[in-house]
This record gives sequence, structure tokens and C-alpha cells, in this order.
Amino acid sequence: MITKINTQIPEQTNRRILAILLDVSGWGFGKDVRSVKNDVNKKDSGFLLSTYEYEKNNDHVLNVYAEIIFDFIQKNSYLKFKHIYRIYWNWYHPGSEMTFHDDEKKDNYYSIVYNLHDNDGGTEFKINDKIEFYPSVVSQAIVFPSKLIHRGIAPNKFFNRFSLNMVVEI
Repeated sequence: MITKINTQIPEQTNRRILAILLDVSGWGFGKDVRSVKNDVNKKDSGFLLSTYEYEKNNDHVLNVYAEIIFDFIQKNSYLKFKHIYRIYWNWYHPGSEMTFHDDEKKDNYYSIVYNLHDNDGGTEFKINDKIEFYPSVVSQAIVFPSKLIHRGIAPNKFFNRFSLNMVVEI
């Protein structure tokens, strides 16, 4: 159900992506259930940069990197992906608090979370009332059905957690 894939993508490539993410404009609040829009006293759900949506104009340098990461994951996965449906870049800080959600309710969609650097954050899944935690490991991806209930976990000891989230159709 949840598969870990060690992509072997060099950390130098991840550092290039991080340099772009730290310099790019367009970050907004995360799109899980909670929002700070109407209450400044709520914790944020992290930040989100959307660079690709299927069949739209998606000319962004980060998409090239996401597609390369996608190719490495496809090569090492038993699943056969048709195409990328969306690309989100996530940025969490120690004050971020995410809620459980799904990415897509359809059976033929899978989510990929790719970790750009080691940190003490990760991804939690709610499966049969149990919580399973997958830590952020540099260059590792986790692949799972998009309808699986999950949430990002912010770092505690580190100042930031950056990850790539893709939804793909199989």
C-alpha cells in the first residue's frame, strides 16, 4: 500500500532545487482543511507552491526537476504511471500544523512525497485508526494511493522541511 523508493538522486541536485525554492515567489498557505485566512491566531498548515496542473500552462523550471524525480520513481516502482496530474512543493516550519486529508478520492490516482533533505519531519498515515509515521529521508520517495488519509509533519529540531508532492494517474 505504501512503498518507499530510494531514488539515488544526488544530494547536489536536491540542493539546486532547494536554492530555487528558497528564492522563488508564489508561496501560499497549504491547502489542507484548515486555513489561517480568517483567523490570525490559528497555526498555519505550512506553505504550498503549485507549479503544475494537468492540461494547463505549466512553464516552471521546477517542473523539469519534478519530472526527472518522477522518472527515477517510475523506473523503481512496480506501478506504471500514465501521467503527472499535479505538482506541489511543500514548506513546513516548526510552527506548522497540518490536518489529515486525502489528495484525490479516485482509485486510479497515487501520491508521491519526495524528500529533498533529511529532517525530523515526515508524513503520517491514518490506517485503521492507527498512525504510521514515515520520516523525511533525503532522496527517498513514498508512494501511496491518493485516497489514503495522511498529513505532513513539520520538523521540530530543524527550521524547515521541504518536500515535493505529486499526484499521478495510473
